[in-house]
Amino acid sequence: MTRHPFRAARLRSSALAAAAAVAVVATGCTSSAGRTAGPPGSGPAKAGSPSGASPSPAGDFRAQKPAWRTCTDDGTAQSSDPAYRSAARRLECAKLRVPLDYAAPGGKSVQIAVYRLPAAGPAGQRLGSLATNPGGPGSGVRSTVVGLAAAKPDVAKRYDIVGFDPRGTGASRPVVCGDGPLMDRIQSLDPTTADAAQVDANAAVLKEFGQGCAARTGDLLPHLGTAEAVEDMDVLRSVLGDDKVNFVGTSYGTYLGARYAAAHPDRVGRFVLDGLVDPASDRFTVAREQAVGFDTAFRAFAADCVQRRGCPFSGGADAAAASMRTMLGQLGDRPRPVGKRALDEGMASTVVSAYLYSPASWSALRDLLGTLYGGDARPMLRAFDSYARRADDGTYQGATLAGYYEINCADGRSLTAAEADRLAHEVAADAPVLGPSVVWSWAADCAAPGPDRAYPLDAVKLPNLLLVSTTRDPATPNVAAARLKRQLPNAALVTYNGDGHVAFYRHNPCVDRATSSYLLTGAATDTTCS
Repeated sequence: MTRHPFRAARLRSSALAAAAAVAVVATGCTSSAGRTAGPPGSGPAKAGSPSGASPSPAGDFRAQKPAWRTCTDDGTAQSSDPAYRSAARRLECAKLRVPLDYAAPGGKSVQIAVYRLPAAGPAGQRLGSLATNPGGPGSGVRSTVVGLAAAKPDVAKRYDIVGFDPRGTGASRPVVCGDGPLMDRIQSLDPTTADAAQVDANAAVLKEFGQGCAARTGDLLPHLGTAEAVEDMDVLRSVLGDDKVNFVGTSYGTYLGARYAAAHPDRVGRFVLDGLVDPASDRFTVAREQAVGFDTAFRAFAADCVQRRGCPFSGGADAAAASMRTMLGQLGDRPRPVGKRALDEGMASTVVSAYLYSPASWSALRDLLGTLYGGDARPMLRAFDSYARRADDGTYQGATLAGYYEINCADGRSLTAAEADRLAHEVAADAPVLGPSVVWSWAADCAAPGPDRAYPLDAVKLPNLLLVSTTRDPATPNVAAARLKRQLPNAALVTYNGDGHVAFYRHNPCVDRATSSYLLTGAATDTTCS
């Protein structure tokens, strides 16, 4: 980001290996009357092929037998976390073939990468498969499968932890939209445009990027969205021999999970949705709320910062917000030279936003801002390069930005440049620090845009789910929790009174008890954790 709607995964996919090191606060819980969900339901898959996924000339996609093999080491097996290292070495990989177009399943097909960590406990105690998605959109799932097993060993004993890289991500034909210089320009869009010429300049970069996506993605482009990911997940369910899907989705993963539940309510097992995206909300609502969410998170950081040595701010959170807005505006007007490059407002906004995803990063952000205010922009630029995965030669290695753009395009969740400009100026009143950059991160010039449709959940058809929301979550603000609770009155809601994006991997004892108990027994209650 500043491309980061739901983009928890862009931070989290690289950070899951270190999830055990995330700092947590002391915990307290309050509970209401309990509820119990039905059994996870593993076993032979039911006959049937939803959404037209009928047999192709090459055979039924649902009758595949994945050739599971130990994954080649991608470096994560060398993690300093013993639990993560052990899980990474046991991870199994395979390829699954699915229809390119579920409306024409007899036509072309595409391969997606799938992953499995077999249950670590006795076979007789196995509860089935537990699928996961870390968010994004645009992120692969490999590190999340490993991270879930490492973070939740009690759950990993009873479930096979599984997942797949959604189309256009990870090892499933990852989308590439441009070379290094174009990636630099898309990361440096001006989020606080002063006139029509600046809006036009942003629009021109978005158009070039969108054309690059279309040219490089080919026939996959119209088939990259969440609708296809839903059906791919159902093919995986069938191939694994499960009657129902059990699922842990965080951030955008909650949107994927909600869309699956709406499409296949009879195949929903135990669903944990953490970092809630309301599928019934339109793109303008979600972008506006996220803009406010990041500014709320910045104020929480600032209130902590001013009490600590080395903080560049003085006074309270309001004064810090005003100071940060001034600094970002200066970087927009006059980017700070660093050798042959320069740090601009877009890059700095990206770094500040990224470091708000976890309070464990606040001390590092405090140091970065201290050096920036002291006149040295090099550490901030290095932090941007690390986060964006920009190499010293100017290339971007394994960046997820292209997948994020195109999946949002396919879902109809992107803003035009004109829409982003209007909304950015509107949110600046309530979210002046990061709001404009957040809004512009939703902007795209889509070659194959999908419809922005609402997908409200039908509570009558759905079993009990477990919803988790953090009160000061920047990327998926807590305001969505109440709306989802109204759509799912039988769902249990765990509210984590804290900071940072999603609570599932934060090793908060209260959240851990609530989520693990639900996944292992089906029992869930409304709970407040702190």
